[in-house]
Amino acid sequence: MSALTDQELVAACLAGRESAYALLVERYTPRLHRIAARICRHPEDAEDAVQEAFLQAVRDLRKWKPTAPLEAWLVTITVRTAQKVDQRSNRIASRSDSLDAPHPDGNQRELRDQGSSTDPATAAGRADLSSRLAAAIADLPDKYRAAVTLRFQEGLSPKEIAEHLGLPERTVRTHLLRGLRALKESVGDLK
Repeated sequence: MSALTDQELVAACLAGRESAYALLVERYTPRLHRIAARICRHPEDAEDAVQEAFLQAVRDLRKWKPTAPLEAWLVTITVRTAQKVDQRSNRIASRSDSLDAPHPDGNQRELRDQGSSTDPATAAGRADLSSRLAAAIADLPDKYRAAVTLRFQEGLSPKEIAEHLGLPERTVRTHLLRGLRALKESVGDLK
């Protein structure tokens, strides 16, 4: 069954075949989870977002247009769901956290490896930079974090990001610019 095209897979899901739904989840979960993990500040929120996104996708499967890639449609649902889950989680956390509590940065998302080095000082510096950058990305406002994540960690163009987020391309470019400025201020000198 794994050789099914997206159209065949959707048709099988709509026909009620549980194995088709299982294949849909198996086929797309890794990428969708990676995206949600970069948007949500907590790993458990990313898992919740992916589950909610799949439930939403199954409910709306008849709305998918076969002229568009299924993966792009699922990514759009996942990005929007992850933003909602993250906002909901942060509202709950802000009500229960004390003012002097440290920022909950339990989700140290791994950034793409920029190369390896055998020099311990270089490796330590790279690990520190990666940690600072991950924390800075997690602290970005939702709209900037989503745009930066999709652009630099998923490699999407501003036009593709605009389609996924349902925003004008110029707005996405503004979010990218402001997000990068905020990262530069937050991380400081990258050397």
